[in-house]
Amino acid sequence: MKRIMSVIALAFAAVIALSGCVNMNAEVDILGKDKVAGAMQLTLHKSTLNGVSFEEVLNSQIDIEAMEQQLGDKWTYSNVDDGENVGLRFETTSPMTYVQLADAFSLFGFEINLSDDGQEYTFSMPGDKAAVDSSFTEANLHVTFPGAVTSHTPGTVEHHTVTFDMIQGAAAYEATGKVNHAMFYSAVFGGALLVLSLVFVAAFAPKAAKEAH
Repeated sequence: MKRIMSVIALAFAAVIALSGCVNMNAEVDILGKDKVAGAMQLTLHKSTLNGVSFEEVLNSQIDIEAMEQQLGDKWTYSNVDDGENVGLRFETTSPMTYVQLADAFSLFGFEINLSDDGQEYTFSMPGDKAAVDSSFTEANLHVTFPGAVTSHTPGTVEHHTVTFDMIQGAAAYEATGKVNHAMFYSAVFGGALLVLSLVFVAAFAPKAAKEAH
């Protein structure tokens, strides 16, 4: 692989040597203003292991403790087995700020940038900083916005998610999406109703109690 950071290399060097074919799916989920989460999933087809379990490969070839130290408090990981493919899924431990998520993804060699202007969120990542080669059979980057996608470099859009094909490659991966104000207005409206309800109760409850006597 041309560009790959230590966490992935540590977890998959032995596997890639056996198969040469890895599926990678990176996910960036923009939850709100300066609030984001991320995931990274790497799998390979069971047939490439020639009957050896993925856990056996990990335990015999990889220093799990070293990998966990690299992940630190930024990422958790779990085994993936969908019946055909096996591997690892890394997820951020909790929602993060833009800067924290960028720092977390740097472990995987991804130099992501996130920002917003109150109306739109902007995502970008240099394409040459996460290059992939024939070791990957699939390499996708999924970016999900709270609102509609408004622009993006070559990729596919489904609902609020832009998917970039990193095997096809690009000079840069960029996308913008609308801020979803519906949740904000719902919260404001709900809060207003609650205040009105309390005022109503406070105004009429004493009168009702008095009439009862």
